[in-house]
Amino acid sequence: MHTVIAYNAADALVLCPISTIGDLGGMTLPPGLYKSTSFMEINTDLYLDAEHDGEAVWVFQMVSHFLSATSTQVILLNGAKASNIFWQVGSSATLGADSVMEGTMMADQSIVLGIGAVVNGRVLARIAAVNLNANVITIPAGQ
Repeated sequence: MHTVIAYNAADALVLCPISTIGDLGGMTLPPGLYKSTSFMEINTDLYLDAEHDGEAVWVFQMVSHFLSATSTQVILLNGAKASNIFWQVGSSATLGADSVMEGTMMADQSIVLGIGAVVNGRVLARIAAVNLNANVITIPAGQ
């Protein structure tokens, strides 16, 4: 997957977005396009519920940054698949130490993974670097 093409494709999605801003932690979200005119963060666990639809897709678009707190997790429910989750970050993303992220994280600038952060997906930085620190990244089935 070419980073620029993937980033631009995610950025171009506009059909029926669900507006959100700030902390997604503690929420259980159905499939959809989630759009923030600012930033997104996860301060407590986030649940993505496919509602038993094996083709369910989530796209998270944010104009600014993304941050997941230390030891937070994205938890998949009822058939949700990491290969169908996309995070399009307008600037930079930081995954906290020992956090667990699901899906493809695409940042315009950089991505920093804290010590021990785990990603079931991909991490793609369009302009700057992806910084790793004792991390595990697994490409999910279907990608």
